[in-house]
Amino acid sequence: MSSQFALQTSFDVEYAPASIKKWRSKRTGLSLTYVNQPTPMVNGYFAVATEIPDDSGCPHTLEHLVFMGSKKYPYKGLLDSLGQRFFSYTNAWTAIDRTVYTLTTAGWEGFQKLLPIYLDHVFNPTIDDEACLTEVYHIDGKGKEKGVVFSEMQGIESQSWFVLYLEYYRALYSKESGYSSETGGLMSELRHLTWDQIRNFHKAMYRPDNVGVIITGSVDEKELLETMEQFDAELPSLPETPHKRPWIDSKVDLPLTEAVIREVEFPDDDETMGELLIGWIGPSAEDTLAVLALDMVGCYLAESPISLLNKHLVEVENPSATDIDVISDDFLRIGTNFYVGGIPVGELYNVDKKIKELLDSITKEENFDLTYMRQIVAQQKIKFVSKTEGSPLTFSNVAISEVIYGNRDGSDLSKWSKSLKEQDELATWSAKQWCDFIKTNFVDSKPVTIIGKPSAQAIKDHKAGNRKRNKDIREHHGEEGLLKLQKTLNDAQEKNDAPIPDEVLTKFGKPDASKIDFIETESYKAGNNKTELPFYKKDGSFYDIIQKDTPADFPLYVHLEDYKSQFVTAQLVFSSAVVPPELLRYFSLIEDIFSVSITKPDGSSLPYEEVITELNNDLLDFDLDNGFDSQFVELITVTVKFEVTKYDKAIQWLIDVLKYSVFEESRVRVIIEKLINSLPDKKRNDELMMYSSQYRTVYKESSLRKSQDSIYTENFYRELMQKIEDGKFDEITSDINTIKEKLFNVNNMKLFLTGGCSKLENPISSWSKFIKEFDGAASEADLDLERIPRSYQFKSEIGQNCSGQAFLVTTPASDTTHLIAMTPIPTDYSDIDIARIALASEILSGMEGPLWRGIRGSGLAYDASIRRMVESGFLTFVIYRGSDAQQAWETTKKIIHEHASGEVEIDQIAIDNAVAGIVNSLVKAESNNHDAAVNKVLDNIFKKRGPNYGRTFLKSLTSVTKQDLLDVLKKFFVPLFEPKKSLLFSCLPTTTAPGFQEFLEKQGYEVDLEEVNAASDEAAEKSVGEESEGSGESDDSDESSGSESEDED
Repeated sequence: MSSQFALQTSFDVEYAPASIKKWRSKRTGLSLTYVNQPTPMVNGYFAVATEIPDDSGCPHTLEHLVFMGSKKYPYKGLLDSLGQRFFSYTNAWTAIDRTVYTLTTAGWEGFQKLLPIYLDHVFNPTIDDEACLTEVYHIDGKGKEKGVVFSEMQGIESQSWFVLYLEYYRALYSKESGYSSETGGLMSELRHLTWDQIRNFHKAMYRPDNVGVIITGSVDEKELLETMEQFDAELPSLPETPHKRPWIDSKVDLPLTEAVIREVEFPDDDETMGELLIGWIGPSAEDTLAVLALDMVGCYLAESPISLLNKHLVEVENPSATDIDVISDDFLRIGTNFYVGGIPVGELYNVDKKIKELLDSITKEENFDLTYMRQIVAQQKIKFVSKTEGSPLTFSNVAISEVIYGNRDGSDLSKWSKSLKEQDELATWSAKQWCDFIKTNFVDSKPVTIIGKPSAQAIKDHKAGNRKRNKDIREHHGEEGLLKLQKTLNDAQEKNDAPIPDEVLTKFGKPDASKIDFIETESYKAGNNKTELPFYKKDGSFYDIIQKDTPADFPLYVHLEDYKSQFVTAQLVFSSAVVPPELLRYFSLIEDIFSVSITKPDGSSLPYEEVITELNNDLLDFDLDNGFDSQFVELITVTVKFEVTKYDKAIQWLIDVLKYSVFEESRVRVIIEKLINSLPDKKRNDELMMYSSQYRTVYKESSLRKSQDSIYTENFYRELMQKIEDGKFDEITSDINTIKEKLFNVNNMKLFLTGGCSKLENPISSWSKFIKEFDGAASEADLDLERIPRSYQFKSEIGQNCSGQAFLVTTPASDTTHLIAMTPIPTDYSDIDIARIALASEILSGMEGPLWRGIRGSGLAYDASIRRMVESGFLTFVIYRGSDAQQAWETTKKIIHEHASGEVEIDQIAIDNAVAGIVNSLVKAESNNHDAAVNKVLDNIFKKRGPNYGRTFLKSLTSVTKQDLLDVLKKFFVPLFEPKKSLLFSCLPTTTAPGFQEFLEKQGYEVDLEEVNAASDEAAEKSVGEESEGSGESDDSDESSGSESEDED
């Protein structure tokens, strides 16, 4: 039988180790794109172009309902359960113009088996009433509004960014345009959405000719085509009259000819700081040169501290803003917008005016910095090559956009990804060309500006609206009606949770984990590295080079991980324990060490603007942050990434920055003002508030994790600002110099090199000049890798006792609940109970596991999980975006007790699925050369878990018995819900806090309730002295999400 899939394009990518092919079914129109780039992970992206002109949320609801079963496989959770079994992870996301379903699998074998099952769910979901009720929206017997989709939107609708973007898209695009819709679904619309609307939307959009299958990784191409051929044969043929194609066949909004300014309010008690969003409709996505030029202009305007907008609005005394983010909308015509945060309310309109004036100024050649722009073009090109060298993600994103907007003949795929000719052309553009381009797209084309103002009244109105709605619901339905609603919900949950027959799960077999190819890198050591590990190479040409190149008595610890690459990453790791505890709060300031001036011993100096310019010329990345790969957060890591030909320059920059950087008064003032002005925005983030409350309570002042908390350090930085005002800056300078002298010392540092190390010239002796600068400085202790400072060593008395206390935080505009409960576990990574805890956690928390069904499936929270944090010595239960904290807590307690007592049996299928889920996590963590190298360092040097940890860990998992699981559940999991053996932290709405406080007190917790608002100085002061109350955000390595940064292995 001849193949229905016709090859449309096939080419090698010129700048990355990848080749791309695309086929399209002649019969159905279904497209298949394969990005061949070697990696142990096979990734699938099933992209659907979705267009809707309203805020009903149909695209988002389908993203959830697809996983509730298909007509061929009518079981909720079958896809996720099989996914676990096949070393896979399923997910999906909805954007304005697309919904994308993802499948990530360790190896091709499991992926191949899941592919047709997953696609059947996409094309033929059941979408029954019961699934819609639980997943989308319902009212329970208490009159509470719930539903997975509803809860998700409830968690974001009152957030400032959501309010601004909702108005922005409505102002920029016509009412008829799908780009003006909120595809997530507004709560007001979800309440009235009918299930038939969802079914009709699926019928209209989920057609074979409107879906693209994109696969990346290492697969058997012949088997892939055979699998797709068999599935395609079951799909309907193309109609004689072509379907309307979403977006392509719709009316296109053109750039505006008149500027628009609108003002919106978002709920917040702190009315001092607002936000601004300004954006434009740009050129057609088909114009690849213009699209890339837009990206470059975005970098020119806001990529670094010396970019135009940052230089005038952020990096100045009395800054007009704290941060500016550039965001592109990859629509039919590319959209560009700037989100500006931390603006004093009185400056909001001035910032809008200033941005427009600055843009207008650079349409004149005499004001345009061509040298800087050409540096940006060159730098972005190298960064792009580096990114595509290590991951196929960039190509999958291109392929997804090509499905949505590309020509049907597949020609755009090579146009958008084969070469870098556009970068090369932009490198030759004149100042006039850039000025004309900016004038066309940012001046002649008019923007929409959304002014976002915080409003305390909006909070009152929001709360009053919620109270009225809750009252109306109860009155409308009455007691009898609510009982009926609860029964309907119970019946739906019973149907949804019908067990999947074992034979359905087992008939597909189980892939062989031994067939998964883990990435191997080559390890070498030099200098003061006395670690004895069996994988260190002791022969070969590069080993010989290292031996010859290492000077006698070389004092620096050096570890190298070599693999094929044009780039090398150097990481210098330091212990923060050598720094006096009272100085640790400076580290949010010290993190800016790469953006301050440099003064050499000969008196020559570079102002910070030139430092940043030259750094960008020589390095791809440079950073100082706490932790190593987001773990071991009491360490400090300085990271630089560079081309192998710029090794000497990278080392010289480390010398200049770490030793000769100067924190000048004017620069320090700017940094501190930004830190202070960013606080209102951070206090709006519920999850960050919860984790900060935890960190400031559980850890001591000598902990770097606590010392970088923004609420804990708020008064400290205000006091530093006062010192500057009082003419006492020399005290600050003295403290900073003390930190640098203590920290940056050869005795307190280890060097890790990863990448194309064998291409380096003089790989070891090149560091001799570095050692001369830092050897022999004052140091109280060496950084001993046998005694790495670990989080559990920095626990406060409350953290050590871990007993009987609950800390509740409320934020003004919060609508959902975040919660974390914690109890002690072993801190030895090789402890026999760690594997058992890992397996039990995966059984309980895995997709379609007991917590998934009991919490998410019941609409009690968007997510609930149990995580092991070996580094800090805690087992944690986490609720993310909860709608009912009390019921979620009680339900989880019941689930754990039922499993620990044996009332609910843990069957072998659940154990097998959990092991497979852990396999996926292990392989995913090492899906490219760099990550594999870093994990090798973590496993063997930091955690001392031994070579081939992944394989060893899997063996230990398979030896865990059911009795072991029962024992570990009783020993560690049950105590999570026993007040005498646990701590609890939560950020929740002010309306539900009193009731939850009363509930926890009845359980036996001593509860501290605190509100975070503009006047939270008292909280910060209290936490300094008592280590028990407060709120804030997580350490900076995690500020975007607020989640724990420690690993779970």
